[in-house]
Amino acid sequence: MGWRINWYNKRSAKKYGWHPFWFGASEFDQVLEIRVKDFQKHHGLSADGMVGPKTYRRILTQVNRFGEQTSTGEVTKGIMCNGIIKKIDWDDTKIDLIKPGCYKKYKSERKPTMIVTHWDATLSASLCKKILEKKGISTHFVIDNDGSIVQLLDCNHAGWHAGNRKVNNASIGIDFSNAFYTKYNKVYARRGFGLRPVLDDSVVHGVKLRSHLGYYPRQINAYKVLLDFLHNEYGIPMECPTDSKGNLITRVHSQSKRAKFKGVVCHYHISRKKIDTAGLELNSIVEQVRGWNKKD
Repeated sequence: MGWRINWYNKRSAKKYGWHPFWFGASEFDQVLEIRVKDFQKHHGLSADGMVGPKTYRRILTQVNRFGEQTSTGEVTKGIMCNGIIKKIDWDDTKIDLIKPGCYKKYKSERKPTMIVTHWDATLSASLCKKILEKKGISTHFVIDNDGSIVQLLDCNHAGWHAGNRKVNNASIGIDFSNAFYTKYNKVYARRGFGLRPVLDDSVVHGVKLRSHLGYYPRQINAYKVLLDFLHNEYGIPMECPTDSKGNLITRVHSQSKRAKFKGVVCHYHISRKKIDTAGLELNSIVEQVRGWNKKD
């Protein structure tokens, strides 16, 4: 039966001009069939996995409302939440879904309560994706060097990014593209991004780190917008682990490690073995985003 559905969908796509990407798939395969059926169930259509006229009209309405099509049919503006592309107030986004088998799929609606922030230790979002797929793990977003937000995983699915099952199930992972070592700064400059800030005073787990690469200002701005989107979409509080004086905690945070904390954390809050994202001024960032919502 599967080959007949794939054959039908290929003909339908050629006739109407849609792309598997619209449903969160990359090929005409079983993954597409499953995604189409999920979409049809969600919209009260006959769940046969085939993109007929009714299904096409419904997905086209969604794409036109929430995203912009490129010549290849990719939706480049928006964030995918449970198969639906939703608008975000950022001018450079892309959905480039990671392959199945690298994450935990949820059939029912997931309600994440945490955001875990990482750096990818690579030179680009595309390279990050390749490495994640090779390792069989995943994150939801990578903020690339130019500030573009690249989504690798539907927010409704649990990524394998925190090294902790409870945290993975409760969280959304965001990576900064950042190779960490200062020797790579020449590479960034050569590729036209300019030199990254170099951080000299980062302390994690009570240890001062060697000088390392920081974050481009446009990456920080994209991060703030993404946090704001996730706060409004899922109600994730704009809070981070702080001490009694309101200072950012820069070591393992027991509530975060047990997935009991609701808010935004760094990977080092989850594991003693991790130092990402050192030097990120998380406290001031979440405070600013919190202020945006108070003004609304």
